[in-house]
Amino acid sequence: MKEKILDYLRIGRVQTFPADWLLTLTPFLYGRLNLVQAVLLSIFIWFVHFASFGHNSLMDTAMGYDLKDPNKKHHPLVAGRIQLSEAHNVIHWLLCTLTVYALIFSLKLSPAPLYAVLCIPIWTMFGYAYNSGLSKESVFGFIPISICFTFMGAWGWFLSHETLDTVGYLYLGYVFCTILFQISYSGFKKELLIKERSNILVRLGAKVENGVFKPSKAGIYGVTIKGLNWLIGLLLLLQNFNIIKLLCFIVISAFVFVYLIRLTKPREYIRDRELLDMSLEEVATIYLVVPILLDFLVAALLMVIGLFYFLIVNRILWKAPFPRV
Repeated sequence: MKEKILDYLRIGRVQTFPADWLLTLTPFLYGRLNLVQAVLLSIFIWFVHFASFGHNSLMDTAMGYDLKDPNKKHHPLVAGRIQLSEAHNVIHWLLCTLTVYALIFSLKLSPAPLYAVLCIPIWTMFGYAYNSGLSKESVFGFIPISICFTFMGAWGWFLSHETLDTVGYLYLGYVFCTILFQISYSGFKKELLIKERSNILVRLGAKVENGVFKPSKAGIYGVTIKGLNWLIGLLLLLQNFNIIKLLCFIVISAFVFVYLIRLTKPREYIRDRELLDMSLEEVATIYLVVPILLDFLVAALLMVIGLFYFLIVNRILWKAPFPRV
C-alpha cells in the first residue's frame, strides 16, 4: 500500500509542488496576509499540482509517448505498477472535483469573483490541451502551458485583488516567461536524445553529438527568454524598491545567471546533471520575485519551506536531489 501511494505521488510529480504553490500564493499574499486562507489555498494547490501533473503523466503514457522513452521505463504507469484504467478514474474525477472547488474559492474569497471565475476555464482549458497531445505534437505546445500557468497566477491574484495594476501585469508577464523557459528550453533540452517532433530546440539546431551538447541558435533563444524574464523581475523590483529587496534580487539573480550559463553553453551532455541544473534554475527564477512582493520574513519562510519540501520529497520519491523525469 505504501509503495502504491508513492507511485501515485511519482505520477503526480508532487516534488515540484512548490513551483505552483509560490506562483499562485505569492500574488494572493501580495499586499495582505490571511494565514487561514493561505493554508487552505496551499492545500488546494497541492491537489491541483498532483492532478494536473498526474494528468500529463497519464496522457503521455496512454497515448504511447512515454512508452517509447527509455528514460521513463521506471515510471509507475510505464512499468505497469499502476494500471491506466485506475489512474484515469483517480485523476480525471479529481480534476473535475478541483474545478468545482476553484469556483467555490473564487466566489467565497475573491473581491472580484467574475475575474477570478473567468481565469479558471482559460487556466484549465490550455493546460488540458497541452497535456492531451499538444506537448508532443505541436512545435508551439509550450505556448498553451505558459498561458495555463499565467492564468493560474492571475487566479491567485484575483483571489485577493479587485483589479490588475502595474505590479499585477508585470507579475503575470514574469510567470509567462518563467514557464516559457522551463518548458520550451529546459524541458526540451532534457529530451534532446528523443528528438520529438515538437522539440523547438532541434528546429533551432541544438543537438547532442559525440556526447556533447551543441546549442547552436537554441542557446540564443534560451538566453533571450531568460533575459526578458529577468528584466521583468527588475521592473517588479523598481515598483517595490527597498535595500533588502535589492540585496535579495542581486543574490538570487547570481544563481539565475550561473545556471543559465550552464544550461546554454556547449558542454558534455549528462542528463542527470542537466536535470539538476534545470531544477536549480527553476527554483532561482521562481524565488527571485518572492522577496520583492512579500515581506522579507514571510518570503524567507515560504522559500525555506519550498526548498526543504523539494529536496526531501525528491529523496523520498526518486532517491536523488532532483526529479528523475
